[in-house]
Amino acid sequence: MGTRQHPPADLILIMNYALDIDRAITLALNGSESLFWDNLMVCVTNTFSWSLVIVMLLYIFFHNNTLRDAFIILLTIGLMILVADRLCSGLVKPWVARWRPTQDPEIMYLVDMVEGYRGGRFGFFSGHACNTFCMATFLSFLFRHRAVTITLYFWSVTTTFTRLYLGVHYFGDVTVGLLVGILIGWAFYRLYQWLMKRVGTPRYVTDQSTPTGYRKADMNFFLAVVFFNYIIVLLVSMCRGV
Repeated sequence: MGTRQHPPADLILIMNYALDIDRAITLALNGSESLFWDNLMVCVTNTFSWSLVIVMLLYIFFHNNTLRDAFIILLTIGLMILVADRLCSGLVKPWVARWRPTQDPEIMYLVDMVEGYRGGRFGFFSGHACNTFCMATFLSFLFRHRAVTITLYFWSVTTTFTRLYLGVHYFGDVTVGLLVGILIGWAFYRLYQWLMKRVGTPRYVTDQSTPTGYRKADMNFFLAVVFFNYIIVLLVSMCRGV
């Protein structure tokens, strides 16, 4: 009689195959021979580079809401980022303990690093991907403006891609991170809705506002600021090292 392969062995084989594909995709997307792209990715991955967009968001919150409602939004976002960060860095990363590509003994010497940046020890799952996608998801539900939603997710994708380019995350790290981020963003928007029904001010919708009552003029202003911020990031990256 033939021997029957045990399910755990099959599972291990599948997992090893998936990890090999993950490494191959990561190395294919990691780095380049271009100093310009290196500088650009370093700038894009830096949260400080997007300060202008953050200021614009604060303006929108306070311009379109009462003071109390604006603080409810900020409180919800702050709690959301805290939960996302603690889940990722405080719980999952040390528990799973998966090396970052730049720290992984199996491929660390194949990874193209930029300016010697390696990141922390463990990388599963990506905090950058989780945080940016939970913000994009929450704000997309909050504003309900198609162009803004596309822009927010484009920003999330470009920011997340930098983690692959810099070699500090595997493709699987950022994929799981963005999925978790979307789920957290949706959950906290539901929490925000619950809070607003109990303590928030009724919102008024007109033909000059989005379905959630945000001025269309402010949405267009936000799009212009994001575009301008990308130009600033591009110019700063071109000036680095000059």
